[in-house]
Amino acid sequence: MELVLTNAARRIAGPFLRISLAVILAWIGVLKFVDPSPVVGLLQASMPFLAFTAFVYLLGATELVVAFLLITGIALPYAGLVTVGLFAGTLTIFVITPSVTGFPVLSLAGQFLLKDLGLMAAAVNVIAMAPAREPALARPQAVPVEVA
Repeated sequence: MELVLTNAARRIAGPFLRISLAVILAWIGVLKFVDPSPVVGLLQASMPFLAFTAFVYLLGATELVVAFLLITGIALPYAGLVTVGLFAGTLTIFVITPSVTGFPVLSLAGQFLLKDLGLMAAAVNVIAMAPAREPALARPQAVPVEVA
């Protein structure tokens, strides 16, 4: 039974992780266009130089593009890397302004942001599970053979 369970989990783990991460990113990205004010408010309290609607729209657009890449399986290592960057950006709020997060006794905003640590780990796994491509120079080249 254990073997059946682990084999089934191995078969679905990669696609399930990519698709669930894509759904989360798409949802968060769309919400930035529906109402950017909560994100602008959080940025105002932590990184005021980024607290403007156009920046929030840029984040939302980036999240939507990455969600598309994750769903389609295109450029997975880069999609994962951008996702790590997005979540690393939100986690910097813990370092920059612990008063916003209530660290170490987390406020609701701190709890909301802390989940990004798990999502960042998921993005690292997307990078790790992507098939590695050999650089063109590393591929073995055909050696011409002279026939006499």
